[in-house]
Amino acid sequence: MKKIFFLALSLILITSLAYAEKPHGPKAIEVNISVGTADGQMKFTPESLTFERGNYYKLVITNPSSDEHYFTSDAFATHIFTRKVEVMDKEGKTIAEIHGAINDMELKPGARVEWFFFPMTKGNDLKLFCHKKGHEAQGMVGSINIIGDL
Repeated sequence: MKKIFFLALSLILITSLAYAEKPHGPKAIEVNISVGTADGQMKFTPESLTFERGNYYKLVITNPSSDEHYFTSDAFATHIFTRKVEVMDKEGKTIAEIHGAINDMELKPGARVEWFFFPMTKGNDLKLFCHKKGHEAQGMVGSINIIGDL
């Protein structure tokens, strides 16, 4: 009887472990960038981003300014695989997920998005800019580099 009890208990434990929720995928490396500044400067902070092939990233893009800004990089989109973009509310909760190739995002004042991606191919000085009228001319430009041996 004890053997049957322990066998049944073991089977229950093994089954529950098999169905327990498990984290999936690698942990993303977080990188932060701001579009514009709280004091109204037209710039990306930082102005240059570097990602390494073989890693998984979460690019957190925030807009601390009172203006709308774009995060635009057509070339960047062709060098990465986007897993998803999460749109966050003011409390930091996800209110939308976007999947597929993305090359242009408009961020309203106070907005925050999290872009999860894998760099796939190397790229040097990929243009990053805000295409709102006059913003690029005022210096709202940057660059993105993708490095790595893979």
